[in-house]
Amino acid sequence: MPDFTLADHDFDAIIFDCDGTIADTLPVHYLTFKEALGEHGHTLDEAWYHARTGLSSGKLFAAYEQAHGVTLDRDALLTRSRALYENHLDTLREHGFAADIARSQFGHVPMAVASAGQKSVVTATLRTLDLLELFEHVVTVEDVSRPKPAPDLYLLAAEKLGVAPQRCLVFEDTDEGLEAARAAGMDAVDVRPFTIGER
Repeated sequence: MPDFTLADHDFDAIIFDCDGTIADTLPVHYLTFKEALGEHGHTLDEAWYHARTGLSSGKLFAAYEQAHGVTLDRDALLTRSRALYENHLDTLREHGFAADIARSQFGHVPMAVASAGQKSVVTATLRTLDLLELFEHVVTVEDVSRPKPAPDLYLLAAEKLGVAPQRCLVFEDTDEGLEAARAAGMDAVDVRPFTIGER
């Protein structure tokens, strides 16, 4: 694992992505989407899904339609996925690298979560991991018109925290998320080298 020192970064606030950054939700989301699609007679290849982590549910379903030549009832699948997610919360784990940073900075700097996920799912995730109370704000894909890699989510989080975007430090785990943070003018840390082997 590479070295990381928070003191090497100059910031007034921290913004975390949720899925894959602070929470190891990949196994949970895979089971959820696999079950929801299965109820409609569709299969979900695990490797195919893993290659598209970081996509919002809408973008994921669009990619599935294109790849498999089918038309999905996206609204129905999204509603069902939210319900199924609750059934798998017992398998949820945190990613210690980012979660430990959040705990250590609680009460010292303002913090928020900016996620491409659905608010009910993100909130349930953070609550299950006993992390929700660490964050002043949780912004999700429902709060903006453009998901990542557009900077909207990160700009909204900074606005809610009352901190200039250039003074925000972001922790992310996908190329799209890192692109979004940097497009917002923020310093961004790729957590992937620090989460290898955590599962």
